[in-house]
Amino acid sequence: MQKVLQIIQKKPAVFVLLSLSYILVVGLVKWRLAPPMEALVYLAGGLLGIYFLDLAELFFKLFPSPFRSVVFQWLFVAVSFFVVTSSGSLLASGLVLSLYLTMILWQAGEWKLAGNLTSWYRMVAGPVDLGIQRWSMIAFAVIFIIETFLFIR
Repeated sequence: MQKVLQIIQKKPAVFVLLSLSYILVVGLVKWRLAPPMEALVYLAGGLLGIYFLDLAELFFKLFPSPFRSVVFQWLFVAVSFFVVTSSGSLLASGLVLSLYLTMILWQAGEWKLAGNLTSWYRMVAGPVDLGIQRWSMIAFAVIFIIETFLFIR
């Protein structure tokens, strides 16, 4: 339990604030400022998504994390697209949208610190060009925006 509390406390405040703001704004737009009681399930999924991957890394003792890889990133795109468009579960939709935002924030942070996403490509054979890394990150973010609009509709 102590490690779980450390994860919660260690998460950068900007990550939590951006994620909470995103979850709330998307929920309010989807339900036109009058969310039903079921929106609490969406909110719970979104809150869980903020810490889910960190908790999974801790629980399964994963280092380096397979969640911080381009392979997981693009597999997640397929899963999240299915969940948002077909599942009908507000908990799952909140969870995957929040996880998606978490991965975008991880990438943006790493790009800012290291100037590349090389560690995300360690599962790929050989070095990956910086331009491909940048366009892959942009495509990932654009798909996130599309999935957000699909959820809202």
